[in-house]
Amino acid sequence: MSADTLSFWTDIAAIFLFINAIILTLIIAVALGFGWWYLRKGRKKLALPLLYAQVYALRVEQITMQVTDVIARVPIEIRATAAQVTTTLQILRHGRYKPQG
Repeated sequence: MSADTLSFWTDIAAIFLFINAIILTLIIAVALGFGWWYLRKGRKKLALPLLYAQVYALRVEQITMQVTDVIARVPIEIRATAAQVTTTLQILRHGRYKPQG
């Protein structure tokens, strides 16, 4: 192949790549434009379901906190009652309170 033939095909390839880059850029721009448009349109439609989801999540969190408080209260009350009984027994046994330690 001669240098002129190679030069001709190199120019054709450069033009072809340039046109492909422009087409690809336009396709991506149109896709992003439609995506943005649908996102804005969809955000308005999703506002109420997302609000309901937030309310349900807060309810679940509140109920979970109440249940964990009830569960955690049991060993705390057992320990407090045991300490009160121990103190009362020490007072009854010795007539005065002697702190353990």
